[in-house]
Amino acid sequence: MDEETIEAYAVTDSDIVNRVTSFLGIPFIIVFGWLNNKYVSIFSVDHNDHRLVVLYSGICPVLRNDKLRITGRMEYGGKVGVYGMLMKAYNIENLSTGDIYENI
Repeated sequence: MDEETIEAYAVTDSDIVNRVTSFLGIPFIIVFGWLNNKYVSIFSVDHNDHRLVVLYSGICPVLRNDKLRITGRMEYGGKVGVYGMLMKAYNIENLSTGDIYENI
């Protein structure tokens, strides 16, 4: 799908979760190893008279009623348990505070 930019108001505060991406370990009586992880921000916006779930790979603190300009790709949300479409964002500009969050 193509890149899309939308302007919308946040309906929920962002929920920042720590997601495990990989595990590397050595079994020796017990397993010695470490986890690699990253942060993911999840929130909803009001878009075209319905709610749209936004996923951002990184820390993006958003408060309810913040006006946002979001750039990303629309995808089907079945893999993450969302019925319908969601937006995987890589650039979020909070127009209420002036903060910019960007994945390079």
